[in-house]
Amino acid sequence: MRVGKLTLAVRCIAVCAGLAGTPAAHAAGTFDGDWNVTLTCPKGAGDTPAYRYQFPVEIQQNVLHGEHGERDASGWLTLDGKLEPDGSATLVAQGLTATSPHANNRAPYSYEVSAQFDATSGSGSRTTARKCDFVFVKE
Repeated sequence: MRVGKLTLAVRCIAVCAGLAGTPAAHAAGTFDGDWNVTLTCPKGAGDTPAYRYQFPVEIQQNVLHGEHGERDASGWLTLDGKLEPDGSATLVAQGLTATSPHANNRAPYSYEVSAQFDATSGSGSRTTARKCDFVFVKE
């Protein structure tokens, strides 16, 4: 009889521990889904042209990933990062500059984006050098 009660107690503890983890597991995917992002960069110093990219991003388990353009081609960009439970995120943009009449080479670049998300939208800004804005909309 004691073994039965012990087994029941162990099962109850295991179930309760599993339930205790459920809200955290659910919270880990609060922002999950398909999103669209619009990146807008105004004209920069010198001959640096303004540009605007629109591309899809996906969030899975609060990890964001999106790509604009063809990998390793001129104008290619990736955007990656983890969203915190409060919707804040530091994203990393990496890519290759677009060729232009002023530059034929594709120079690699990388910068951080400070962003804030809610259930259906988000916004962010480049944190260094040239100011660029990001607007996110959940599909």
